[in-house]
Amino acid sequence: MPLSLAHDDSESLPANEADQEAPRRLSELVVRRDIDVVLWSMNLHKVRRFFHQRFWESETRDAEYASRLESYPRLESVAEHCWHVADIVLLLGRHFTMLDRNQCLRLAILHDKMEMLTGDQTPVGRDGTGDSTHAFNPSKRVAKDLTEREAISEYVSRLPPDARSEQRDLLVEALSGTTNESRFVKAIDKLQAFCFVLLKKRGSLEDKHLEFTLQYSLKAPMYWTGLGQHYSEIRSRFLTQVARRRGTSVKLIEAQLSQFQLDLPFLEPLD
Repeated sequence: MPLSLAHDDSESLPANEADQEAPRRLSELVVRRDIDVVLWSMNLHKVRRFFHQRFWESETRDAEYASRLESYPRLESVAEHCWHVADIVLLLGRHFTMLDRNQCLRLAILHDKMEMLTGDQTPVGRDGTGDSTHAFNPSKRVAKDLTEREAISEYVSRLPPDARSEQRDLLVEALSGTTNESRFVKAIDKLQAFCFVLLKKRGSLEDKHLEFTLQYSLKAPMYWTGLGQHYSEIRSRFLTQVARRRGTSVKLIEAQLSQFQLDLPFLEPLD
């Protein structure tokens, strides 16, 4: 059965790409090294604090047991995700001189902090397509934005008065995506999630999950076109894993995918 990637993208995307820096073609070696570092840096995920320290023996035993039950990488926390996004921002931001990287880092650190109040809302939905969630449903996207704005107000109200204005402005900017910095962080947010799926699933995905992951991660170069080569590199590694797990070729998987993705100029043909 052919895989379909024909969703319309209803999540807010940059209205004026002319504001972005024209994508500079990077060498394949630079892009591969960037992604190698991104994936390698995610190993920090498995370094536990207080592990095997005096007075933490029982907690260490619990953690070791949990690690035997859930293979690396374990499902990440929102805090870990935010750190990884900031780390990738620092690494890849060097390619885009127009960006204020300090502002990008501030946005990355805070961008999901409202989830202390809202929780991590699933983009996949019960049917696994994202059609009934904020991922690809315009009304659900509006509802999610409203919930997050209410959460920003509640979060900010708990801060010391002299910290409220700064963090409110950062969170609203991160949510609205009205600046180059916020669009770049939104793009990195999607790339980081794609990298996590790559590491965690190791190519073992149902067709629906494969379709959803490719479509949802495509938001990264749509938010920031200059990341197209990095998206393409992750996508290549991802499909290679899937092909190996299924005992087929990437070309056969590609043949099942809609032209929606294959026509994008930053995607290279895969062997």
